[in-house]
Amino acid sequence: MDMATSASGSRRESRRSGTSSSSLPVAAGSSTSFVTTPTHTVPASSSPPWSVACACRRKKIAQPGKPVDSGRSPDSRRQLMTSINDIFKCTICFGALNDPHLCPRCSKMYCYGCIDEWLETGASQCCPNCKLGLRMDQLVKVRWFDDIEKLQRNLDTGGDRVGSTSRQPEDPETEPDLCPRHGNPLSFFCSSCNECVCEACATDVDDGRHRDHTFKTLHVTYEQHLAEMNGELEKVEHYRDKLEALVDKIDRNIELIGRVKEVKMNELEELMEAAMHSLAQQEKDKVTKLKAHRDFIVGEMYFIDNKVSLLRWDMATRSRSQVIQMKPKMVESCNTIRSVPIRDFKHIRVPASLKIELPVIYETGIFVVQNFSTFDDNKVVYSSEFSDCLGRSWRIMAWCVISEDHFGIYLELMKGLPCWMECTFQLIHDDPAKTISKTIREYFDRTPQKGWGLRDFVTLSTIVDDHYLRDNDSLELLYHIRPCHADDMSHASEGDLSLIIDD
Repeated sequence: MDMATSASGSRRESRRSGTSSSSLPVAAGSSTSFVTTPTHTVPASSSPPWSVACACRRKKIAQPGKPVDSGRSPDSRRQLMTSINDIFKCTICFGALNDPHLCPRCSKMYCYGCIDEWLETGASQCCPNCKLGLRMDQLVKVRWFDDIEKLQRNLDTGGDRVGSTSRQPEDPETEPDLCPRHGNPLSFFCSSCNECVCEACATDVDDGRHRDHTFKTLHVTYEQHLAEMNGELEKVEHYRDKLEALVDKIDRNIELIGRVKEVKMNELEELMEAAMHSLAQQEKDKVTKLKAHRDFIVGEMYFIDNKVSLLRWDMATRSRSQVIQMKPKMVESCNTIRSVPIRDFKHIRVPASLKIELPVIYETGIFVVQNFSTFDDNKVVYSSEFSDCLGRSWRIMAWCVISEDHFGIYLELMKGLPCWMECTFQLIHDDPAKTISKTIREYFDRTPQKGWGLRDFVTLSTIVDDHYLRDNDSLELLYHIRPCHADDMSHASEGDLSLIIDD
């Protein structure tokens, strides 16, 4: 490498690190490349990026680390806080930034969790603002955001203690490393040997150990290596954040499974109660029938006992000649009693068997509507297909109509014979008291009909205002469906084939 090339490379390195350089003279006749020494260095974290700095100037916000005028009026301070909140707001969730990262092209800031969810589940892997391709490993962590938050807190408390937010004095520099050969401070990095050297090592022509080698100032090399190491650590942190997000999703999945189990346990209790009631009713019907036969026969026995007692009394109270004369009449009475045929028990017997009759079991699950805030007007999303207890295939359709401020839910028959269905849909909320639950009973075939669902299940404003959206911008819909009979519609109004019940 010639001297001019080495010098220009050194200047490029200096510009990257924020330093200016001056040529370091070398001994005559040496072919060692020019080396540069930094005359001043601007710390990498001395000021926020240009976009934030410009915004701060436009809004007249003090830079992080500088005292703020404590004489600012409360109204002015509130306006300033509003301006800061508008600037440092995630444009995906529209909330305060949480672990902010910015797009390297347009510098738009997002919550790390929001942009991770956006890129993971979105249809296109691009920045929501500039629409250019974007990957998670390209995001830039906003390191100075802690200073902005500290400034916000100080403004919020009235600015009395804002001066305390100034940077703490840095620790005094440690003793510089010394060259083991010359005892001088190490000030250069030999790229050829990959080792740190002092000025004497770099300019010693007689030694020849570093002849024709390329050098960089130690400070520049340190900053480069530090930046690369921090970059690798950030990648590890991003990786760890993804693991944390995955753990959160697994935890939520466990919670949803527990919720479905709760519903199925309630269903099982209802099934048990229904089965026990059915057994009791079967027993009652059969025992009632047998007791009716028994009571009739016992009545006949009572009549015979009375008749025999009366005849015996007559025989005991009459004379011998009278007894002989009453014999034909007594025989006739006995024959009359015996003439009534005794029913064969096989015609009376009731089978000693009971059936456990269970109602049709519900199919229960949860349909998660992802990226709800990105929906356009008339956006339609579908669940995966699932089967009921009779083998029919179904799917759920969610319909977002922004122009009419409503969110509808529909059930579609995909495969199987037409039937009556009872469908319960629940929009899950963290507060169980706010969970919205509606039930519809309808005849379904494979021809679309108006009554197949709940067009006005809930308004979009209710979803947003009452916080039905989860942190990952999703809605959770629990469905609970089973085949039913047309008899269940006996209480519906005439001309209305569907019945909607608000639980």
